[in-house]
Amino acid sequence: MMDNIYGNQCGSDNAFTQKARLLQSMYRVEIGEKEGVGPTRTSKRKYGNMITGGEVSGKNFLMKETFEYAKERVKNRKNGETIDEFRLFNNLLSSMPMAFNLFHPLMLLLKQNPDKITLAIKSVFKNIPIFNVTEIGLEFIPTPTEKYTKDKSAMDAYIKFLDDKGDKYIIAIETKYTDVLGVNEAQKCEEQKQMLIDTGLFDDIFKGLLIDHKIKLTQIYRNLLLTERYRIVEGLKDSYSVVLSPKEHPSTEEEIRSVTTYLKPEYAYKLSAITLENFVDTMILYLPEYYVQVYKKFKKRYLEFGKCI
Repeated sequence: MMDNIYGNQCGSDNAFTQKARLLQSMYRVEIGEKEGVGPTRTSKRKYGNMITGGEVSGKNFLMKETFEYAKERVKNRKNGETIDEFRLFNNLLSSMPMAFNLFHPLMLLLKQNPDKITLAIKSVFKNIPIFNVTEIGLEFIPTPTEKYTKDKSAMDAYIKFLDDKGDKYIIAIETKYTDVLGVNEAQKCEEQKQMLIDTGLFDDIFKGLLIDHKIKLTQIYRNLLLTERYRIVEGLKDSYSVVLSPKEHPSTEEEIRSVTTYLKPEYAYKLSAITLENFVDTMILYLPEYYVQVYKKFKKRYLEFGKCI
């Protein structure tokens, strides 16, 4: 009966993804959109979390300005950028449009009221020496890639800031909704493995396991490597990698622990997790009223899992 109302669901989903897919299917019905095919353009099966014609309607975005920004990013896609147009515009469940909905409003507000943004971001990242937020961005692959990780690793979002002495920093953010941070290792990654060892962040046990192929260079390691390489190449004072996901997400804690186990104690701060709920609630607490309404819509759309029980 639920399928009839909210469209086709996926029998292979874990319990958390099941709730998230249903929540996005409910959202599709609320905004009056027809069920679309997915997860790719050539898929034959319809799912409740897919819409059609999102590249025209902009219905996957909470602000018209975010839709315009998404169209601009697709139109002016840089060489090597891996923005999936179909997923961005038509998959309500995808973490890519979710990241746009989460961070693009902050990009807009940073131009209008940098002090408000700095206060809100400081309140989320309490243990990071943020004095002045200078830049926020989305889907960032530093180029030329040869200077960084020599692959297509990207930051879902980033926040650049200064400390009270004027030194530069970056927070690289991986946004997850239902995603798992990779169990697959990238092909031909021996050079990246050596780069990771060369960062000096990891203990000797890790080095041996990585070289002996007993640890895979999965996405969470590649993200950390990209952040560190960016810090080194750009001459930043420090850098942080943060995973942002719902508090109920079943694997985030384990993924973080799988890496921090091998970090030298003095670098344990380099990788951490923050819940989406905490991030969004903080934005609602500190931002001007117009933006508060955007984040209340975000919370209702993405985080009210109680509706799915």
